[in-house]
Amino acid sequence: MNEHQIKSFWSKVDMLSDVKSCWKWRGAKKPSGYGNVRINGKYLLAHRVAFQLAVGEIPSGFIVCHICDEPGCCNPNHLMLGTVKSNAADMVLKNRQKKPEYAAKGETNGNSKLTEKEVKEIRKLYEFGVLNQYELAKNYGVTQPAIGCIVRKKTWRHINEQ
Repeated sequence: MNEHQIKSFWSKVDMLSDVKSCWKWRGAKKPSGYGNVRINGKYLLAHRVAFQLAVGEIPSGFIVCHICDEPGCCNPNHLMLGTVKSNAADMVLKNRQKKPEYAAKGETNGNSKLTEKEVKEIRKLYEFGVLNQYELAKNYGVTQPAIGCIVRKKTWRHINEQ
């Protein structure tokens, strides 16, 4: 980035004299709230640019995380390097994950090994004592704890038997 681009970038950041406060991005934003800036024909995330200007290059395999949890913040004191895994762990620790009503359920969850039809079968077979949880697990290619959660309706709660 040249001096003009750097000056233009920082002019879009509401830099407060207080280094503890968030420095909000005043330029274009993505729907997720992250600042979006075009530099040399490329669209970049504003907080990543702020980190690079204040701290230095972002090593391969790392992302820039917000300590403040404010996607529009460009205060370098609120930014740190992390991994996708560490950022996800931080999200869970701070209870910032998607609201349950928006989470992928059942077959729409990419990790699902069962279908709704199979879940209904499992519950009926268990309810009528045809198979125990270990037998069901073996037959359906899942673990016994997974079967236990299904029959107790801890998972697949949205499935109503008919």
